[in-house]
Amino acid sequence: MFSPSVRPADRRVTGFLLGAVLLWVIAAARIISTYGVFSQTFDEPAHIAAGMEWLDKGTFTAEPLHPPLARVAVALGPFLTGARSTGYERFQLYQEGNEILYSGGQYSRTLALARLGILPFFLLATSVVCIWTWMLFGRATALLAVLLFTTLPPVLAHAGLATTDLPLAATLVGALLAFVYWLNRRTLPRSLLLGAAIASALVSKLSALLFLPSCGLALLLCHWLQGRDVTDPRRGGRPRIAALIGPVILAAFLVVWGVYRFSVRCLVTPGQSRYSTLDRYFGTHGKLHDLAYWVAESVPIPAADFSVGVYELFAIRYSPKYSNTSYLLGKVYTSGKWYYFPVVLAVKSPIPFLLFAGVGLAVLGRERSLQRKWSGLAPGLAALVLLVVCLPSKINLGGRYILAVYPLLAITAGFGAAALWNSSRNRAAARAAVVALLLWQLISSARIHPDYLAYFNEFAGGHPDRILVDSDLDWGQDLLRLADTLRMRGIDAVSIAYFGTADLSQHNLPRLLPLEPHQRERGWIAISETAFKMGNTIPLYQPPYDGYSWLEDYQPVAMVGRSIRLYYLPPERGIE
Repeated sequence: MFSPSVRPADRRVTGFLLGAVLLWVIAAARIISTYGVFSQTFDEPAHIAAGMEWLDKGTFTAEPLHPPLARVAVALGPFLTGARSTGYERFQLYQEGNEILYSGGQYSRTLALARLGILPFFLLATSVVCIWTWMLFGRATALLAVLLFTTLPPVLAHAGLATTDLPLAATLVGALLAFVYWLNRRTLPRSLLLGAAIASALVSKLSALLFLPSCGLALLLCHWLQGRDVTDPRRGGRPRIAALIGPVILAAFLVVWGVYRFSVRCLVTPGQSRYSTLDRYFGTHGKLHDLAYWVAESVPIPAADFSVGVYELFAIRYSPKYSNTSYLLGKVYTSGKWYYFPVVLAVKSPIPFLLFAGVGLAVLGRERSLQRKWSGLAPGLAALVLLVVCLPSKINLGGRYILAVYPLLAITAGFGAAALWNSSRNRAAARAAVVALLLWQLISSARIHPDYLAYFNEFAGGHPDRILVDSDLDWGQDLLRLADTLRMRGIDAVSIAYFGTADLSQHNLPRLLPLEPHQRERGWIAISETAFKMGNTIPLYQPPYDGYSWLEDYQPVAMVGRSIRLYYLPPERGIE
């Protein structure tokens, strides 16, 4: 009987692919296991509601500041099981999202279905790490990079939430890899692929408008430093590049327009109130103001909601007058700090991962082969550029804004681990160090399960709340645990200051009393870390910021999860 022979090289490739898939499956299982543990985080209802509008009504007008792709992905599961938009007015996304989540008494199921919509993006990010590393350094290094990436707590955390942060990270690195392919060989199919990849990042989150050009320039610089002529004279030089930029733009435009359902409309509906963000640039009266509104009301354009989102992003978020209150290193700030994201990266990333990435950059920096040196440095350099362009940001609300650095650094970290393993000096010690560092990361990642969102490395010490709060520690995720804890303790009333958007009346909590800032209470008290550090909950981040500082004189009875403090203050003598 004839049996086809399998070449050893084929077996090695198959084994490598099976190993990479197994690592992703393990990580996906860990992510899925968190769905039933955590209540909704702050922004999840809004994203679900916006995506539901796109699916149910065929429009995307409720809040255009965030594009549809990730939002549609998280709304798809609930939509397929019967959830629909509930008719709230524009900008009431949190109320509508809660209506969707709580309808039918299937809160945990609906939330889990929404979170499942992010898993394909996690698969995309893992695939890009694997392919890019394989292309640069080989299969063994690629497997190390995938191992490091799929055990990163910040990545696992946001891969388990129905938000836009992991989708942006995945589509951004996917677009950068497509750009590398395009630079290496510029053909029409690769141009179309690049355009589609760029568009996917743009319709995931508008931060891509800043990240794509800056990281793309870093990759272009690395390509040029390899000694390759970016005009590729063998293919016609500049005319050839110019001819292929057109298909990139066309493909990007068609994908963006398609995600916005090929809609064509005016930026402003005739008869609509004249108050809008246009007034920020053109004033509230005058000829320029009238001309701007005439154009906005009279000229229909494709994907108008994308243009409105871009406009609002730059008119509001990047306005000189825009301010955002944040917490860093024990202090509350009303404007961004340039060192915010470096601190986040330093304390929210596993130390072995940082060490491997540092070794990788150092070894590549000493590489004598220019081609290997600069192509290998490209992902790490792109990560550094991404971090640098975020330094002036006024939006200091969590490391999720720079989540895309992790797949890029994972490539460099994988190379660093492989380089250390293959070191010719003190080989036994080097390999022992690699094994120890890998075990350190695996153990720290396993020990924090399922609280990936609240992960801090050893640099943070025992009180990470003194460094960061908000979406790095407390994003409203522990409400289900609070309900269980209060029930187990037989508590029939509690004063509460909860940071989150969940409807407290829907979670089988005992009688709730509002814990107002600067109002001392007795009995059982539950307070979120973000509320405790920022001084209030609603209205969010408003001064004064010491509304709950009086609680610092007491020790909590317990920590609920890692984000809610539970106190018991007995009644004062003489008071019943």
